[in-house]
Amino acid sequence: MTPFSLLVKPVGARCNLACDYCFYLGKASLYPNGPAKMSDAVLERMIESYLSLPFDSFSIAFQGGEPMLAGLDFFRRANDFAKRVLPDGLRLSLSIQTNATLVTREAAKFFADEGWLVGASVDGPAIIHDAHRTTPDGRGTHAEVLRGIDALREAGCAYNVLTLVTKSNVNEPKKIYRYVRDELGGKWQQYTDHLESISTQQWDKFLCGVLDAWLEDGDMRRVSVRNIDAALSYATFGRAEQCLFAGRCDGHVVVERNGDVYPCDFFVTKETLLGNIMDCDWSELRESHIAQEFAAKKCVRHLSKIDRMEFYDRISDLAAEGM
Repeated sequence: MTPFSLLVKPVGARCNLACDYCFYLGKASLYPNGPAKMSDAVLERMIESYLSLPFDSFSIAFQGGEPMLAGLDFFRRANDFAKRVLPDGLRLSLSIQTNATLVTREAAKFFADEGWLVGASVDGPAIIHDAHRTTPDGRGTHAEVLRGIDALREAGCAYNVLTLVTKSNVNEPKKIYRYVRDELGGKWQQYTDHLESISTQQWDKFLCGVLDAWLEDGDMRRVSVRNIDAALSYATFGRAEQCLFAGRCDGHVVVERNGDVYPCDFFVTKETLLGNIMDCDWSELRESHIAQEFAAKKCVRHLSKIDRMEFYDRISDLAAEGM
């Protein structure tokens, strides 16, 4: 079986924010009467069965909605159980992607002490961030996010900053890059495009701007930008460290709070449901007709996008120069 990672939705689509571009909030309609959060029975079955697979390393990332709504004790239990059943000599990466508004000093210390990687979602300075990332009553959340990031920094926790590129920030790549680096301490950065509001050409120009700032400021050994790192790795070694470069869509699976398993969080639908971890083993889920058909439909849109973008041509040139 080809190794894969888990993207776990411990509270499903539930979130304390109401970001106007969120693609996952609508998934709540799939589970109108579902549990508020993942039960310990599902959590332990998922972890134990996954860590029993014949892999050298494992990766479990908790996402949302807002996963911190599950409560810190949930992650303590997940952490303790996973490390207890992990076979000797094997590696396990645990991480969480959060809007950071619920990250307390206590939570930050836990993640730091236990070696978790925390991803914090920030779209840029307050005027940009608060245009989309608001509470249900319309309040901006930038100040609350900064408090969460400050807690992570004070605790010495490893964190990266994930920025969604929309029409609000697509024309400010250097400003956004330097803001994340200088104001947020973002030594690890990642950008993703909001397909509904920006074109491929705008996305290409944005990535080229980030690349320019990264090179101009001499940050090659100081700041890791996942988009650049993954493209360089692919151009140099042919390694697909992002699904964008993979030949098949089977690098991870999504586990919803009731144990339902899907091939991708962008495709959580009744039609793509692979089964439930409480009833099936991983080989059944991964080798099902639905899973195999989905994997074979590798995102041609992504591959054709690479061919049309100057950013990837420039990355190939850098790889050829031995960067």
